[in-house]
Amino acid sequence: MYETFSTLAGRFGAPYARKLAAASIRMAGAFESASPPPGLRRTVMGLSFPSPVGLAAGFDKRGTLYPALPGLGFGFAEIGSVIPRPEPGRSPGLMAVMQRLASYRAPRPIPLGVSISMNRATPLKQIPMDYLDCLQKLWRYADYITLNLGVRAGPDLHLPENRALLHVVFSAIKRERWALASMDGRRVPIAVKIDQGRGHTADLIDCVREHGFDGLILSGEGKGDKSARLAALERFANALWDEIPVISVGGIHTARDAQERLDAGAALLQVYTGMVQSGPGLVKSINAQLLANSVGYR
Repeated sequence: MYETFSTLAGRFGAPYARKLAAASIRMAGAFESASPPPGLRRTVMGLSFPSPVGLAAGFDKRGTLYPALPGLGFGFAEIGSVIPRPEPGRSPGLMAVMQRLASYRAPRPIPLGVSISMNRATPLKQIPMDYLDCLQKLWRYADYITLNLGVRAGPDLHLPENRALLHVVFSAIKRERWALASMDGRRVPIAVKIDQGRGHTADLIDCVREHGFDGLILSGEGKGDKSARLAALERFANALWDEIPVISVGGIHTARDAQERLDAGAALLQVYTGMVQSGPGLVKSINAQLLANSVGYR
């Protein structure tokens, strides 16, 4: 039934389908209590995740869906991306998100990640300040923070010509992270999100390794067919596993997709389009299948 309504909503555009999925999550979350089976719990980036399946950034830009997610079987959630100033259709801005997150008291039922980025109109030289502003103001509300490297039709730190600036951003974030941790005694892991579709993935991963971040979120479909994409995930995961866990996002529509990503070496998974297409029952289905398959986590 849900998939029929999702298809109809999608004919009016992706935003309508996502709004239907969000409304379904709120409704289901008010009645469901499908906490992940204990056998799926794992520790990644020093945090305990009840399930390896989380909600990807971009789906819940404001953080309004978070209270409904634990009851649907989610092991974690990532909101945002959050940017300093509001941009229509992209983010309500830093202050609006802060007000929402202030209502979610610790300890939170599942880890809450916050993706941060820059405004499209920000001059290149000012980009580090956008990241620092978000990091400073969101630090107290996040269990982990993700650095989103850029947006289409705007500044993009994926690009080779911005590599020096990327290192400036990374260095500034690392310094500020230690300063904030020394003030409040909290350790907040920091992950970096890389979109394979924008190219230069291996070089960017080397930058993440060089700066010693806590996690890598590998998004996008990349190039080639499904087997080629899984092979790329396995290659990067094997190269980084002892240092940096990989979180896989993009193209996870079924329990089989989830199983294949974990088998390829992903430490955690994030769903987005699969939720839009299949609705709030997707994560419960994935959790059940992962447990039934007795997934051997690395």
